[in-house]
Amino acid sequence: MRYDDLYLAGVGAYFPKGEPVDDAIVRGDYSLDAQERSGQQAVAVAAEGDTQPAMAVRAARQALARSGHGPDDVGLLLHAVSNYNGLDAWNVAAYLQKEVPAPAALGFEIRQLSNGAMAGLELAAAHLLALSDRPAAIVSAADQFAEPYWNRWTCNVGMVFADGASAVVLSRHGGFARIRSLVTVSDPELEGMQRGDARFQSGPDPEQFPVSLWLRSLEFFDAMDPDEADRRMADGLRNSAERAAEEADMSVRDATRFVVPNFGRELLHKDCLDPLGIEIERTTWEWGREVGHSGTADQFGGLNHLAESGRLRPGDRIMVLSVGGGFNWTSLVVEITKDAKAYPSV
Repeated sequence: MRYDDLYLAGVGAYFPKGEPVDDAIVRGDYSLDAQERSGQQAVAVAAEGDTQPAMAVRAARQALARSGHGPDDVGLLLHAVSNYNGLDAWNVAAYLQKEVPAPAALGFEIRQLSNGAMAGLELAAAHLLALSDRPAAIVSAADQFAEPYWNRWTCNVGMVFADGASAVVLSRHGGFARIRSLVTVSDPELEGMQRGDARFQSGPDPEQFPVSLWLRSLEFFDAMDPDEADRRMADGLRNSAERAAEEADMSVRDATRFVVPNFGRELLHKDCLDPLGIEIERTTWEWGREVGHSGTADQFGGLNHLAESGRLRPGDRIMVLSVGGGFNWTSLVVEITKDAKAYPSV
């Protein structure tokens, strides 16, 4: 969809200190061959107190403080998470409303795996334009891949899972970037890639831990040829990105920079760069290789990195690419309206 009067007013992120991949190789948790294929240098790993909700609060507070909006301006708060939200039978979005704060907002949790934050952005845009009597919305994202539930090093091939959080404030009143277009496409024939042969159960089964997404993918490939799955993956991303570019009156390659998922180098090429014909040097790869794949938090985290590092200039067109199991692809085009030097650091 094309947008004319919707902006990103603030962005924030919190990523714990990175653990060098070399340390994991020495311990035997990660292989040198896998590192050579992924190019991963470090991975953000939560320290004590870096819970999923706590990291989300830090990122959302930062985004709101930078946005020029106050708590009472926020009419919607959406929080994306791809795994455990910190506590069973509990509303993490309400907690964020209280702690950020955004007391007048409606609060909802989003579950769309790694595309959750970008899906939330699309929902927030529709809400602001159609329903809200308040000018702003917060979309936050956080994930934590903790043992014994996850082995961040071997859960999936081609990436290493990281802990962290990010957030944006969407506004009708202006901001550092104007949203030009936002397009999501899906292919539910691929949903089994994250399910495999696993049976549905009434509660978590300790026998399933640590989760192996790679094993589930191998089981899925008994039902769908891997080449067919790869074709569908490439088509989904290409459809989303090309439609978003067209609605922004540009081509994909016209973008100044690309924010991409924090996949390993080989997987990033296969799933994102090669289908669109874009060079890795034009992406957030150099930042991502020091962070890892933080589930829902990659995209806003990449935007935050570009803003804080002074790499955004008025007139730049940034394309943000997102991929989530299910499968869903969301592509966003924003045009920078303010020099990054004027972006407040808080």
